[in-house]
Amino acid sequence: MNNKKKLNIVLLIMAALLSAGCNADKLKIKPFFNPNNNSDAFFQKPVVLNSANDFLTLHRKTWEFGGTDLKREKYGNKVAINCPTLKNLLNRGYTVVKAYKYKLVSAQSVICSMWKEMAAFKPYSISFMDNLSLNKAFATKAPARFALLISNEEIKKTGSASSWNSLSRISKVEPVSDLQAIYHDDSAGIQRLTLMAKGDYNDDGIEDWLLYMENSVEGGSYSSTAFYIIT
Repeated sequence: MNNKKKLNIVLLIMAALLSAGCNADKLKIKPFFNPNNNSDAFFQKPVVLNSANDFLTLHRKTWEFGGTDLKREKYGNKVAINCPTLKNLLNRGYTVVKAYKYKLVSAQSVICSMWKEMAAFKPYSISFMDNLSLNKAFATKAPARFALLISNEEIKKTGSASSWNSLSRISKVEPVSDLQAIYHDDSAGIQRLTLMAKGDYNDDGIEDWLLYMENSVEGGSYSSTAFYIIT
């Protein structure tokens, strides 16, 4: 083998090693999880979560506040003691025993679903989110589904609206932290948006976000919660 061929082989090996090293470094970008994970809604003390798998454990963990009473006509009452039993009972047609607890149970169901999705967040190697922050500009980029939608007419408008802001007309944004902001729209809607997780959600190596939304109306009793995944 001549020297030129040897040099080419060495260069190819070095290039492959450098490429592998770069990819390994990129894959070391671990997913981020907000330490305020809403576990205090079910447990006496907030549960510390350090990895995606912890969310699956939390999802199955028995609640410490005695569970949630649900009923179904002709079938009697049942008690949801963790996320899987809550989801199972709701899917089977069970509903709240007392009407005033509807919002609570709805919020519990959203949190349970959110935890299950957060368990899917993995390390990532590429990010297009560097210039994205929870500010007023975010409302011009986020989908219309982020808007506070109460009536069926408003829901129908999401199909033609280009963004959250184009549907809700955000008038003011109050930064709470790097992970949370409160959005006010011109119809007295108040939306608290919190970044809950960052990582690769759909196995493409690219950073995705999970955001938790708490909706209310100024001076009114309406409230709802939802979560969104940006990929």
